[in-house]
Amino acid sequence: MGEWIWTLLQPSSIVALLIVLAFLANAIRWRWMVAVTLTSVVLMLAALTLLPLGGWLGAPLETRIAAAPLPDRVDGIVVLGGAVEWRVTLERGQLALNEAGERVVAAAALAQRYPEAKLVFTGNFGDVFEADFRVNPTERSLFFGDHFANRSILFLGQARSTYEDALFALEAALPQQGENWILVTSAWHMPRALGTFAARGLTALTYPVDYRSTGELRISPNW
Repeated sequence: MGEWIWTLLQPSSIVALLIVLAFLANAIRWRWMVAVTLTSVVLMLAALTLLPLGGWLGAPLETRIAAAPLPDRVDGIVVLGGAVEWRVTLERGQLALNEAGERVVAAAALAQRYPEAKLVFTGNFGDVFEADFRVNPTERSLFFGDHFANRSILFLGQARSTYEDALFALEAALPQQGENWILVTSAWHMPRALGTFAARGLTALTYPVDYRSTGELRISPNW
């Protein structure tokens, strides 16, 4: 249900609904309604085209939580899902990343830096990653090497929300008091993710990635 609501609230969905409403209003000869809806469509498209709305909305979230200093010892690394195009990956036989792919790149870098740390991937399908995060690569592996040998890697593919990310990750990994855990996710998503994990009892070190803005609020066309 939540996914349907989010889909309907997308700007593109609102524009499409307004156009449908204009057709219906024209069919029953409500000329004023046609004018209002089509004017709204033009204004929305102009705003989306000319104004950096994504940057304005994302910058406050991205600057709210900075990356924590990395300690000498890390016991676990939690990488939140949403960075893999799993259908493309399964069809092509190669790990396909989307615009949030820095999450996976950061996971590989942190895994190499902390070879003893437990790796936890949420919101993904296990077989998508198992061909890559291994010692010996396959023909199309992107992430591999000795730093993945004999280590604990958990793939939790059933999470469908940030709440379930935290719920399933903590149930599977069982972090202990006094351990250092790193939370990896997109910068705009970090405030919500950190709060969700804290509510479940884990105060994690933050490692935000996938920045979408410079942090400055500027008025400039976004073509």
